[in-house]
Amino acid sequence: MAILITIAGIASLVYGILVIFGIIKTDISKDDEMSKRLLSERNRYLFGRYNAGFKFVIAGLGAIALGLMMYFSQ
Repeated sequence: MAILITIAGIASLVYGILVIFGIIKTDISKDDEMSKRLLSERNRYLFGRYNAGFKFVIAGLGAIALGLMMYFSQ
């Protein structure tokens, strides 16, 4: 189980890094009408790119740490 959590963490970390560096593009055309009214196109793009990317990076690092702790505590 620990190895699966670690692998999922690595995948999440890599995906987050790819989103942050713009290799995987965020599609802001699918945003809902409320977001389009409240935020400019630039702000929606920045939120989608950096906020989501950093969340994946943090989740990936946490999963890697949890998986390693579980693995070495056995």
